[in-house]
Amino acid sequence: MELRVNQEVVDLLKECAVFQELPAEDLSELASMMDQEKLSAGAELFKEGDPGGHLYLIASGTVEVQKQRSHGSGRVVIARFERGSIIGEMSLVDGMTRSATVVATNPTKVFTLSREVFEDIMNTRKELAIKVLLGMAKLLSLRLRNTSGWFADVF
Repeated sequence: MELRVNQEVVDLLKECAVFQELPAEDLSELASMMDQEKLSAGAELFKEGDPGGHLYLIASGTVEVQKQRSHGSGRVVIARFERGSIIGEMSLVDGMTRSATVVATNPTKVFTLSREVFEDIMNTRKELAIKVLLGMAKLLSLRLRNTSGWFADVF
């Protein structure tokens, strides 16, 4: 079977820390499994509480991650991400609902990897799945360390 490879996605995957350890053939295979979405400025990619199920790789533009305040008085911006960043990886791993809302701050293009496709990779390409999961674990660990540092500075 010949893969439908988008070189733009392959190049983007190479830039992303989660996928940097993957050989070229694995990057091409992943790229062939990803879909594209475009968002206009102000559009929501997903809302806090929505069902999860996709990892997003930002190709262009910028998104803000917003969290509902616990006392209900609107949202606060907790992070901003741009080209080469991954978001939505938590729901790909745990299958839970979205923990925050993500809004495009300007026209944005993302490539998506669905949970169904990733489950297929885990069933058919275990070594590739392990490499991707390890990359996601490192990303989540880094984000937790940054959050812990921020939390210590606030209190």
